[in-house]
Amino acid sequence: MVRIICPLDSIAIKIVCTLFLGIFSLLTLTGHPALEVSGQHHGAPPPSASIGDRKISLNFETNPNPIIIGQDISMKIAFVDENAKKNVNHVTFRMDISKDGKHFLSEFFHSHEGKVNLLFRDIIRATSSDTYTIGASSDILTNAWIADPGNPITVRGGGIFSQPGAYKTVVEVTTMDNDKTDLPQPIRYEFNVPVS
Repeated sequence: MVRIICPLDSIAIKIVCTLFLGIFSLLTLTGHPALEVSGQHHGAPPPSASIGDRKISLNFETNPNPIIIGQDISMKIAFVDENAKKNVNHVTFRMDISKDGKHFLSEFFHSHEGKVNLLFRDIIRATSSDTYTIGASSDILTNAWIADPGNPITVRGGGIFSQPGAYKTVVEVTTMDNDKTDLPQPIRYEFNVPVS
């Protein structure tokens, strides 16, 4: 129950307060678009996925949050087994980042511990010929990038996150629990990453 306290005993002020509360409640109950909030871990994370009796959720964080143009970006990605309350090991996933139909990044990443740390550096304004480089080792078994011990996977250049707006991010998990066993169907998470 919401209670509004009006500091003055004026009937007019009480009527205005009551009308405001009524309009706000009506807009909230009808799902008025002006009051909707969206986002992923910059808001609500994507829903968890079911694999048998397991629920696998995506833990996605950026620093800074929201991303600020011109700054290096630290990104942490992990997949959590909600029942066991721990990271899923031996995860391979493809991450695709795009904006307004232009794809900036599409790569496979792997972690034996189930957590991938990325560092985006040297971010400059995007042009049609932008390319990026990956600073990491290539895991032959999974055909994915894997961090060198004690370091994040570094992505340099490419114009990724160089313009304001929402970047569509798709993460598809292809292996978990075992490097050698592909999932019958990838687990897909899709969300927007805001950049200001």
